[in-house]
Amino acid sequence: MHDAHRCIRIPVTAACVFALAACSAESRDMTGGPTGIQTMPVVPATVNATVGSALSVLQARVTVDAVGADSVRVVYQAGNGVAQATPFRTPRTSSDTILVLGLHAKTLYTYYVEALTAGVSQRSPAGTFTTAALPGQLDNVRLQQISGVQHHDVATGVTTGDGGYAVIFDSTGALVWYRDFTDTKMTVSNVLMQPNGNITAFIGNTSGWQPADGYYVEMSPAGEILQTYRAPPGSYMDDHDFLITGGGDTRQLHYFTYTIRQMDLSPIGLGTNVATAGHQVRRESAAGLDFTWDAWDHFTITDWIGDAAAKATRGNSTDYDHPNALTFDNSGNYVVSWRNLDQVTAIDPNNGNVLWRLGGKNSDFTFVNDPLNGFTKQHSVKVLANGDILLFDNGTDHTPAQSRAVEYKLDFATMTATMVWESRHTPTLVATYVGWVDRFTNGNTWVAYSFFGRAVEVDAASNVVWEGQLVVNGNTPVAYRMVPVTSLYRYVKP
Repeated sequence: MHDAHRCIRIPVTAACVFALAACSAESRDMTGGPTGIQTMPVVPATVNATVGSALSVLQARVTVDAVGADSVRVVYQAGNGVAQATPFRTPRTSSDTILVLGLHAKTLYTYYVEALTAGVSQRSPAGTFTTAALPGQLDNVRLQQISGVQHHDVATGVTTGDGGYAVIFDSTGALVWYRDFTDTKMTVSNVLMQPNGNITAFIGNTSGWQPADGYYVEMSPAGEILQTYRAPPGSYMDDHDFLITGGGDTRQLHYFTYTIRQMDLSPIGLGTNVATAGHQVRRESAAGLDFTWDAWDHFTITDWIGDAAAKATRGNSTDYDHPNALTFDNSGNYVVSWRNLDQVTAIDPNNGNVLWRLGGKNSDFTFVNDPLNGFTKQHSVKVLANGDILLFDNGTDHTPAQSRAVEYKLDFATMTATMVWESRHTPTLVATYVGWVDRFTNGNTWVAYSFFGRAVEVDAASNVVWEGQLVVNGNTPVAYRMVPVTSLYRYVKP
């Protein structure tokens, strides 16, 4: 028989429901095939469904035998809602398991398995499964829509009366993915999807300067912990950023750590014997730790620019630099945001040389066309494809204080930083700490005033496209980051 007409056996033998988050899924009628593809009958299949997992209740695992097919996927639908589908993939074995993500709690789903062979579609008979209820206080956690239409999922960490969870909400605001860390009795923060498609989160009670142990976990989309990462001996893991680049032999980890010294901080208005943290930028490869850049060697405590809120609360323990974002420029150099210095710094990843400083006491650039003359206590620095710097300006030292997203074009001939775009919330929000920005591929910008648990998407003219509010058991909590996610199945730039 010619390949285009051979019959593929697709018996679905099991579907087990656990928990995870939403995907950006393909819409399709459960009874109709893709345009231009012929639907052919298949042999009868056995469909079973079970529910349960200690970690999650919002994922389904469909086991399929599709020997000979070019690719398979699961198409699923809740009630009369829009049908969704997992990505097509090549069957791995004669008994393959396909993970279904982005499910709502306590919901009946109908599904079938579709196989493609030489452009011909075949499908199994429909089966059903029902997801279980969310655990504990997660049942009252959601991302509430204020206005507009949201097109992305959103990842963050939340703390309930039970403890900490990594969570993701879908575009309706429903919680559709979570990983339970309540057994650690620690806070969960900095939840994001890495370029390799895995999800990382920080587990720990540090704010970036206390002598408190914490660590990062790397999870599969199914919530399985693949790796745990801790600071090298003699230092503490910082909670503010963790990046994974490359894969295989080229895989690298990039993160912050800190060491603590007793310091006389009377020159900046604090005590004479204060436990003071200074931070390191570190890189690990398959061979081990191969790069360390230490702020103790490049900054002094007098570089700290006054911070009334920090000075009022950190009399016995503090940090003078406080890095909160790590990224790369278009040449592969590190670009670091230092909150307590009001500065963004570029660092050569080979020799550790400081290439330039934007903002702060020793800025190499003059700000142009910016009515606020720069940024203060900033977060979430990004380097755009055109080389511009985009960041979240917390603005606690502006007069009056005000937060915004702001973009600068750097001119290395004139050493000027020209403001080319900004977005401010109406009414004004003053996010004293934390925050996140991202530029989407469609030109819109994501701005998370996460000190208020608030996030907005704005267009190029700063018009609000969507706005949402994180609500946890009736409260509007502080979230370290609220990060847009395009798909739970693989990394796709928003």
